[in-house]
Amino acid sequence: YTYYGRTKSKVIFSYIFDQIRTRIRESFLNKNLKKDISLPENFVVFPLHTEVERSLLIGAPFYINQIEAVKNIAKSIPINYKLVVKEHPFQGDRGWRSASDYKDIMNIPNVILVHPSFSNEKLYKNCSLLVTIAGTAGFEVTFYGKPVITFVDLNYSILPSVTTLKNPHELPALIRESLKKKVNPLDLNRYLSLLERNSSEFNYTDFTAKFDTEFFYGGRLVDTEISESK
Repeated sequence: YTYYGRTKSKVIFSYIFDQIRTRIRESFLNKNLKKDISLPENFVVFPLHTEVERSLLIGAPFYINQIEAVKNIAKSIPINYKLVVKEHPFQGDRGWRSASDYKDIMNIPNVILVHPSFSNEKLYKNCSLLVTIAGTAGFEVTFYGKPVITFVDLNYSILPSVTTLKNPHELPALIRESLKKKVNPLDLNRYLSLLERNSSEFNYTDFTAKFDTEFFYGGRLVDTEISESK
């Protein structure tokens, strides 16, 4: 996205600037966020989404401000719980977030921000609940027997242990109710069988390679003219 409408010199400058900024932000993460900590006894997990991405812009446009989402969740959890927020490992592909964004999250009362390399398994095994806007982490954590709250309807929302938030004002009550839920392995097996019956094989990597070869000279160029015949 840093390419369109720019001259070669601007593209080169933008690339160098992005590389420097990314390294500065990554340095901040490494210095200020822990890769492994002793987790609190009771906590809720909120994994951040990568920005910019389809899941937020199209799938959940009313929840694009994730810092506000963190604040709302932190205010809604029971007083004896902590909210553990984890940065998305792929956010590095977007140059990470600004240090001010991370500081804003770290300064929210009752919130612990962990390093993007922090073990998902450790979080999922020990958490009481996972809250996600529209992420697949909600599906992953059900295999660890943990309930989930999503902010929008997703494919796995049909699972009884998954609850979708319909009204932001109901979040505190929804969290209290979800903390009491248990995951039934039979429900997971039924859902997996449903997915298998309604899925087909598709080699996305091979498709992407052919697409780039056909339209973008093997992926080497982006701003190319595509004829009507193609």
